Amino acid sequence: MDRNRLWVIGSVLVMALILTGGWVVGIQPQLGAIADADVQRAAVDQTNARNLRVLEQLKKDSADLPKLKSRLAELAASVPDGSSIPTFTDQLNALYTSSHVICVDQAFADAVAYKPVVPAAAAPAAPSGSSTPAPTATPTPTPAVPTAAPAGVPPVANALITSQNFAAQPVTITVRGQYADILNFVNGLQTGPRLFLVTALSTAPTTGTDAAPGSLDGKIAGYIYSLTAPAAASVSGTGAPSSSGSTAEASK
Repeated sequence: MDRNRLWVIGSVLVMALILTGGWVVGIQPQLGAIADADVQRAAVDQTNARNLRVLEQLKKDSADLPKLKSRLAELAASVPDGSSIPTFTDQLNALYTSSHVICVDQAFADAVAYKPVVPAAAAPAAPSGSSTPAPTATPTPTPAVPTAAPAGVPPVANALITSQNFAAQPVTITVRGQYADILNFVNGLQTGPRLFLVTALSTAPTTGTDAAPGSLDGKIAGYIYSLTAPAAASVSGTGAPSSSGSTAEASK
């Protein structure tokens, strides 16, 4: 009886050892592999979801590509690479005709490098302290009354636009015609394909004997702008492009 009991106890211990070894050797690694696979699957699902959002955005951008290309072409015509004077001259010739004015003169000065906008310096603070300096024999001049800073929209600056890649070219145009036609011409300058900033406008009666009644000579001054290559935008101490850079720009 004792011998049979020992066999039963030994069998139970062997079965327990077999089950424990099977768990350690076979089942536990499989469960660990399943858990690792679940973590990897979750990471892959997140990556797929992120890629799907990117794909949807790319599809949307692709649908808008013709519109973006059209906008890019407009911007490239507004501020081209190089001066593009022949193209701008063609624009002026068409504008003379459509505005019913006569070109008396048009002149293009050398381009100047863009000067980044510098924020206005703050007014110096009044010195603190209650001590009063002793008066001197020299009469004290009357201090000038400071003027208030002009109100308005603050200038907008962009770090991507520098004196190395952006230039402004002064342009002066004189046209002859009726006052309304001159205004139409100025409006066409400001709304045409090429960006044009009008800085001055003056009119005077035409002195020629063959001029139509009520004819005026209108003089318009302003700037056109262009992108420049870094090598062509080297500037001298006065801020104007060097002669070689200006020649290179004018030849474009």
